[in-house]
Amino acid sequence: MGDSPAVSVVMTAYNVAPYIGAAIQSALAQTFRDFELLVLDDGSTDGTLRIAEQFQDRRVRVLRSPHRGAAMQLRHGIEQTSGPYVALLDADDLWSPNKLEQHVRFLDAQPRADLTFSWSRIIDEDGRDTGLTSRLWDGPISFSELLADNVIGNGSALVFRREALVAAGGIDASLAACYDLDAWLRIGALRPGNLWAIPEFLTFYRRRHGQLTGDVPVIERSFEQLMQKARWFAPRAVALVEGRARSNMQRFCAYGWYQAGSYGRAFGTMTRSLRRAPRVFFADRRNWEMTAAALSGLLLPAGLHRRITGAALRARRA
Repeated sequence: MGDSPAVSVVMTAYNVAPYIGAAIQSALAQTFRDFELLVLDDGSTDGTLRIAEQFQDRRVRVLRSPHRGAAMQLRHGIEQTSGPYVALLDADDLWSPNKLEQHVRFLDAQPRADLTFSWSRIIDEDGRDTGLTSRLWDGPISFSELLADNVIGNGSALVFRREALVAAGGIDASLAACYDLDAWLRIGALRPGNLWAIPEFLTFYRRRHGQLTGDVPVIERSFEQLMQKARWFAPRAVALVEGRARSNMQRFCAYGWYQAGSYGRAFGTMTRSLRRAPRVFFADRRNWEMTAAALSGLLLPAGLHRRITGAALRARRA
């Protein structure tokens, strides 16, 4: 490997001791070998740092700082990179062994592509397949399409050109949430046709208790900041899809309330999603499923609700 690797992998970590070892191992198991891995410990108190420092591989560099939040750590980590391509891997997620190989091959062959993302399978806290996936997008996606429906779904799915993020202004650390979507949208606003899906399951996104995605009020405030920014730099594109974007974000927030066991709030959030974009709402199966799940939790005994949702997930896996 030369002085500058082809890919810089950035991993931010905060109190993820049960998961970070497997995440690092999935990076080191890549068939594409020309990369560096920067692990940024955000002041963890649970042994995360100790586990990360046990990996004796010259490609791994561990940096520690006081706790300052994921957005600030991500921005700092990307500033430390040296590769022309940057990949993100959350410290509780996993990669397929050929993840980097596939992305690098695509970016090398498509010089107008600035950002690529793979499909994701969603795993539970124990690493088991839930039967759920990211939306299976294929080919390019426009700024408006991504704003309307964040089909990328998670940062671990991404590999992008470092220079594109720099040109777009980098990570906005003033956002407590949605800072990743904000950055990808600004990259998409640089020029048409520069965001591309790689239609393969190369990422395994872990859903677990304690994730930022469970903090619904923070997400709602940050998304409002994101929309205000987007209206400033891409007003026409935002106007085309704002209702749909807000409706889909409400569904995402409803899922956060649902996971927290606040079924009434989940159902109320889904009614707001309906009001934002009624025609789109009724055409999207995800809205029906989320509304039904919230109603089930609200109206049925807990045991029956668990059996019904369990059966629904098993049917998805079949």
